[in-house]
Amino acid sequence: MIFDTNIFIYADRGVLSAKQLILDTQDRAISAVTYMEYVPFCRNKQELAVFEKMLNALHFTIYDIDSSISYQARQIVKQYALSHSVEMGDALIAATAIMHNELLCTSNIKHFIPITELNLEHYSPE
Repeated sequence: MIFDTNIFIYADRGVLSAKQLILDTQDRAISAVTYMEYVPFCRNKQELAVFEKMLNALHFTIYDIDSSISYQARQIVKQYALSHSVEMGDALIAATAIMHNELLCTSNIKHFIPITELNLEHYSPE
């Protein structure tokens, strides 16, 4: 399962269900975009180190952006940017999930729902 950036933000803010979701998932992955989106949320290098240790300790796969993901993301933006406000970051994350045949877990369903090729799991913080 690929986790969207917002799952980590909820976990960082102390939402127990987000932390539990991460811990309970067997095969964990993120897009390189999620890594790049999350780092600015770290307040200092120590918080960044904690994030990186968590990724390593829980054996997260980090999918880099390759030419096939870039192409797929361009197609998503072309098809959905004007009609559904799908932006670059979300298009790259969605393309990563599609190209790696992974389920994408996000609380931000509205930006991903029009992408019919994408398998989504909606996370709702409680």
